[in-house]
Amino acid sequence: MRDDPPTSPTEVTEETTWFDRSADRTSHAVAKPPFFVASLAIVVAWVYWGFVSKFSHRWVDALVILVSLVTFLMVALLQNEGWRNAKATQRKLNAMAAALAELMTKSDVDEEHVEQLHAAVGVEKRESTTRD
Repeated sequence: MRDDPPTSPTEVTEETTWFDRSADRTSHAVAKPPFFVASLAIVVAWVYWGFVSKFSHRWVDALVILVSLVTFLMVALLQNEGWRNAKATQRKLNAMAAALAELMTKSDVDEEHVEQLHAAVGVEKRESTTRD
């Protein structure tokens, strides 16, 4: 079992799981032109096969199943990638806010501003979507 999760950028290690690595590779692969070209080729082949099979139910079902499976897997992998990116960005922002608050404490900045900056660190864990 892992220790407490990292709270600052320096506590994050290079160690990633197979799923994280897969999500990284997938997000990089689908963002490139060859993925679009391959997808377009599949659509063209599917339409061609539709003419050959006289647009049978089997023809429609084949694409529905293929698209459903690919979409299901892609959503899981890309959601993981987005979630990890959001966590990393928040850690970076928290580290910058903490460093800025430290600098402000050592200068002649109003104490209220320093308190507001300290309160901003980690606010995403305290923020509710039900508040106005």
